[in-house]
Amino acid sequence: MKLFCFPYAGGLPSIYYGWKRALSPALLEIDPFEVRPSLQSDSVVLSTSFYEVLEDVYKRITPELGEEPFAFYGHSMGGLIAFELTRKLLQNGKPLPQHLFLSASRVPHAYHKLVKTYNLPHNEFIESLRTLGGTPNEVLDNHELLELFLPNIRADFQAVQTYEMNNELPQQIPVNMTVLFGKEDSIEIQDIVAWRDYCGRECKFYPMPGGHFFIHQQMNTILVIIQDTLKVEQAVAIRAQF
Repeated sequence: MKLFCFPYAGGLPSIYYGWKRALSPALLEIDPFEVRPSLQSDSVVLSTSFYEVLEDVYKRITPELGEEPFAFYGHSMGGLIAFELTRKLLQNGKPLPQHLFLSASRVPHAYHKLVKTYNLPHNEFIESLRTLGGTPNEVLDNHELLELFLPNIRADFQAVQTYEMNNELPQQIPVNMTVLFGKEDSIEIQDIVAWRDYCGRECKFYPMPGGHFFIHQQMNTILVIIQDTLKVEQAVAIRAQF
């Protein structure tokens, strides 16, 4: 089975490279998916619209979705992409993921609570990133690296901080969900457990030690949860064939 992994806002696919090294492809093939170009260039116009970003992801990922089962994992903004991508696949009659893993992701109807930081002046924006965590100090303290990565980070933040759910599509998706959340995260717990309202199948919750970016400290625990969950579902799917 292939697991497509979507990074958080401003994050790179490389945050999942350790997962690839930790697992044999025979057990689970980790596919760190690039949500948008990694580096800014003169030829790249970075969209600040969530749905334009989603459309681009949809166009690039659908050719990879064949008859083999697959699943999605998304952290923070990556979780929102995984959920909305699943809704778009459902809308267009495409294959759906066998499972949706959402980590540090608030429910879609709670995004209006986000404080708008994407349009802050340079120094204030940098300090907001430092407070949030997730962006290494090696990047925040290096002018040349900031010039490379900051346009992507701002564009991602604007996309997610201005996101509004499209209520014309069905809210629930017929896919099992696993929701992981940091015990010290600032996301309100009601905006985590409300994922039940978006899941048309089984929805499980796992509290994790740490804050919003627990993904960096809890890799082994997360991978065990993912593997155990998918093993059970594959066994159920096999039994259903007989």
